[in-house]
Amino acid sequence: MKNKQEIERLTEATLNSLDNLQPVEANEFLYAKIKHRMQVNEQQGRIGYNRLMVKLSVAMGLFVCLNVASFYIFQRQQNKPVKAPASTAAAFAQEYSLNGNSYNY
Repeated sequence: MKNKQEIERLTEATLNSLDNLQPVEANEFLYAKIKHRMQVNEQQGRIGYNRLMVKLSVAMGLFVCLNVASFYIFQRQQNKPVKAPASTAAAFAQEYSLNGNSYNY
């Protein structure tokens, strides 16, 4: 294990080596580049959001049109008179083809 004096000496040497460093100089147009990149990313986000809203609006419009069309179709069917079968036994025989005219295997 290193003694306390050696640890302090190494720490001081490390801190002194940082004093000789020169400050980093940034590009003159760095701020403008960063602002431009942020604006481009924001515009792309808006475009994606707008496309999503258009797709959802079209889907909602189609859904409403489908519901309106089905409503009118069902209204027409309810207005037509329904032919009631003569008797329930005849309706049952007709539904399951139980007439004597055909063979069922």
